[in-house]
Amino acid sequence: MDTVACVSARPSPQSRAPHQRHYRDCSTHQKIQNPDTTHTNHEPNTPVELQEMSVIQNVAIIGGTGTLGKPVLDALKKSEFNVWVINRQSSNSVYPKTQVITVPDDLNVYAIAQEFKEKEIDALVIAIAGSQVEQQRKLIDAAFKGGVKRVMPADFGSCDSADEKTNEILPLMKGKKGIRDYLVELEKQERDGNRGKLTWTSLINAHFFDWGLGNGLLKFDVRGRKAYLLDGGNIKFSASTLPFIGTAVVKILEKPKETENKLLYIHSLYVTQLEVLAALEKATGDKFERIDEDSEEGLKKVRPKMLEGDHDAREEVVAIWGVVAADWKKREAFANDLLGLEEESLDEVVQQVVKGL
Repeated sequence: MDTVACVSARPSPQSRAPHQRHYRDCSTHQKIQNPDTTHTNHEPNTPVELQEMSVIQNVAIIGGTGTLGKPVLDALKKSEFNVWVINRQSSNSVYPKTQVITVPDDLNVYAIAQEFKEKEIDALVIAIAGSQVEQQRKLIDAAFKGGVKRVMPADFGSCDSADEKTNEILPLMKGKKGIRDYLVELEKQERDGNRGKLTWTSLINAHFFDWGLGNGLLKFDVRGRKAYLLDGGNIKFSASTLPFIGTAVVKILEKPKETENKLLYIHSLYVTQLEVLAALEKATGDKFERIDEDSEEGLKKVRPKMLEGDHDAREEVVAIWGVVAADWKKREAFANDLLGLEEESLDEVVQQVVKGL
């Protein structure tokens, strides 16, 4: 079942003067003064949101037991945050040594908003399926009413929901874009209290490499020693391991001003299928059968089935499009440098995946 993990950092910003507030830069492990509060002499009329957004302390994540949610939750627990887990009433999930808050199964907006207020939740990470648009809107409404400062919606995708061609190929992406458009509307609205305006950050991480390599998402049958090479296998594409995505979420929340109201792209690997194939053959010691495929023909074959509701066909479309149209280095909002993220070793990641199969 979906869960919400509420996370709170150590000292309260209200207990420190504005010029004493700081955040941790994980790339250097040094305390760095917040760039928005570098002067000790503040104007008396500084907007509340500029003062309050300098530090995010309390974070909530929904979907904390899922494929993506668990590594994101793990990363949050390893950061400077204290963790709360909120379960739906029907959930049987158990979280040892973690405070649990129960919420209604229907995600009642007012009930969750009250929890956000009581826990002074600063950020909400939505790690449920991106197709669950209605549930996301409820959570976002609760965040708005509950004084949450930052929302990260369920983008986290193999494909770019901000790309017009992608939305045409994959109608699923239109729901993600609609949620982001809703957040853009809310960011402009004033609200009661001293929490400032709601802000957001969307993160697009490309294929889940470690999970997808063993599940056929990258067009490899590792156990069967087969490689399905799209358009020759030389197309560069972005991909990210699940722990890397978790780290990226933490870094975004540690840099709230730099990431405010932005769509960001990241990757931990920038590779071609042929490079992945070479790493697989090295890790397994076996030669793979190479099967050439044309991406356009593949899409023509499976898209009609996808539009009829075939889940496997949808996954195949995502698999193809996430290889041929996922070069995040070409995106202006590519954020590895902003977040201090370094690419991983392809050989090392592939070896770990092969060992786990």
